[in-house]
Amino acid sequence: MRTLRLALAGAVTLALLGGLGGAVVGQEDTDAHVTGTLACGPAGEVTVLNDDSVSLWLIPGSCIVAMSDPRVSGTMVSDIQEVCFSEAGRACMFDITTVLSGPDGTWEGTGGSVHDATLTAAPGWGTLAGTGAYEGWNFVFYTPDQLDPTAEASGIVYEGPPPPWDDSLPLAPAE
Repeated sequence: MRTLRLALAGAVTLALLGGLGGAVVGQEDTDAHVTGTLACGPAGEVTVLNDDSVSLWLIPGSCIVAMSDPRVSGTMVSDIQEVCFSEAGRACMFDITTVLSGPDGTWEGTGGSVHDATLTAAPGWGTLAGTGAYEGWNFVFYTPDQLDPTAEASGIVYEGPPPPWDDSLPLAPAE
């Protein structure tokens, strides 16, 4: 069994090194678990609205998305609303509307983030519906820290309806 696993691993490695990566990675019509990175940052002027306890930041954002499936790799442009709470030690929550431009269409949807307890990382998630060649497909992803361009993001690309959580994830109580 070990020999079979080693042979398969060797065949995949040779295929990738030999330029057959498209045949191995090109999952153009199948559901797929994907991994990769999102290198994100501001993409324009930030607007800040403050009062004594809450600040609202309106941030145009952009990410270079490099996932293991080319359908969900490309440039992601986002409108980010970040709400930070003075009473909670400047803990922040993000609401994100985004468009990811892939090679044969776009992925459009929403996402969010809440700072972790240490206020040093911002785990993020999103659910995007496909357009163009991706019509009828969805991309759901998670990153442990959208502020770290090396953090490994993971997700699922699948054909079917979007997840049923609407805009409430993760802030609505369980039923």
